[in-house]
Amino acid sequence: MSSAPGAPDGPSHNIIAPTGSHGPRLNLQWSRPQQENGIIRNYTLFYSHSEDPQRVYTETFGADTFNYSIEVLGGISYNVYVRAVTIKPGTNASFPVVIPEYGKGC
Repeated sequence: MSSAPGAPDGPSHNIIAPTGSHGPRLNLQWSRPQQENGIIRNYTLFYSHSEDPQRVYTETFGADTFNYSIEVLGGISYNVYVRAVTIKPGTNASFPVVIPEYGKGC
């Protein structure tokens, strides 16, 4: 019987400032877990923000996807988690992020 995979390795993020064509974005990256414990079927990403912490957004990606961008709001804290899934869901890697507040001219 397989055990669940470990947390995705090396979680990181960068904040992309707003431009004339889009608002701020949060770009997330991760790598395969060091302990896969089976064949990775997908990655599941969960996120919520401080303005509505009860609402959790969920995205699911294929086993070869290691990044994702989220459109975010300035001046808000986000909690983001990603986990690998084999036949069992694995441990979450977390990305707690505070988005800067941007002026009206951005």
